[in-house]
Amino acid sequence: MPSFEELEEYKTFLRRGNLTWEGSRMMLPEHKEQIRHSNEKDYRIEKHELDPDELERIGQVVMDSLHYTKSVSITYWHQWAYHKSTGIIAQVSMDQKQVKLELENGDVTYIAVDCLRWVELV
Repeated sequence: MPSFEELEEYKTFLRRGNLTWEGSRMMLPEHKEQIRHSNEKDYRIEKHELDPDELERIGQVVMDSLHYTKSVSITYWHQWAYHKSTGIIAQVSMDQKQVKLELENGDVTYIAVDCLRWVELV
């Protein structure tokens, strides 16, 4: 039978919880990369499918911007997230199924038509 002092020492040891092993904790770079990759997967947004009515409405707004050089705000899907850009549609490529967007700062971005989510005149 353990003595009273030994029981008290054991209770103190149990109350420490994970602190017993805290000094020997370490993480390899490979593990950090795997955790980071797993966390990125949690925030991924799947690519959407547009119905024909939405696609037609987007097409009308895109053609208005192209013909009348009106500024548009575009929301599109790229690399598992939605992005928003503002500019003027400079070109619509039917064979490559993409639009050329000239941004306000002068840069040019090509966006695939099937990645468009929302287009509106500004």
